[in-house]
Amino acid sequence: MKYYKLLFLFIPFLSFSQNNMEIYVDNITTIDEAKAFLKTHKTNFKGKIITFNKEKHKTRLASELFEKAKGGKKVIKTEKGKTIYKIIDKKQIIHYKVSIMLFDNEKTSISEINSLRSFILKGIKNKEHKFENLARVYSAHQTAKTGGDLGWLKKGTFSNRFEKVVSDKRVGQVFSFDEHRQKKYYIIMKTQDSKQIEEITILKIEQK
Repeated sequence: MKYYKLLFLFIPFLSFSQNNMEIYVDNITTIDEAKAFLKTHKTNFKGKIITFNKEKHKTRLASELFEKAKGGKKVIKTEKGKTIYKIIDKKQIIHYKVSIMLFDNEKTSISEINSLRSFILKGIKNKEHKFENLARVYSAHQTAKTGGDLGWLKKGTFSNRFEKVVSDKRVGQVFSFDEHRQKKYYIIMKTQDSKQIEEITILKIEQK
C-alpha cells in the first residue's frame, strides 16, 4: 500500500485540474512526502512548506488552521484559482524568551566590553536605566531597535550552554554571558519562563 502511495505522489501529472489537485494533497501525510511532492511537481504550481507558531502568528488564517487536526486542510477559492493549506505536522515545542545586548569584539576590546557591561549592569540594578533603552544605544544585535527583545525562541536556537544558563535564571534577572569561541559577549535578561508552544507545519499549494 505504501508503495502505491509513493508512486501516486511521484508520477508527474498528466492533467492538473483543480479537482484532482486535492486528491494528491490528501495523500501527503509527512514533511518528507511534502518535500518530495514539491520537488517532483515544481513546474506545475507554486508551493512551499511553512510553519505557524501560535504565539507569533495571530492572523485569521492561522487561527483557523490551529483549530484543525493534523491532516486537516483549508481551501480558499478565488476567481484566479485555488490555494490549499494542508496541515502535515502539529506539535508542542519548548520555547523560552529573553532580551539581549550583543557587544562586538571585532570593534571593541574585551576590557572595554567588560567595563561597559559593568556600567550597564550597575545602572539596571540601581534602576537608573531600563534594559530596552540601553539595548537601543549599546547593542550590536539586529534587535537593538526593539530593545533587544528576541521574542519566543525554540530550544536549540542558541548553544546548549547559553540555554542552560538562561534556564537556571529567574524571570527578570539580568546577567553577562560570553561565547568566547564565537567572540560574542552578551548581557541577557530573562523575560519569561519556558513554556510549550504549539506549532503547525503546513503544505501550501497555489494553483491558477
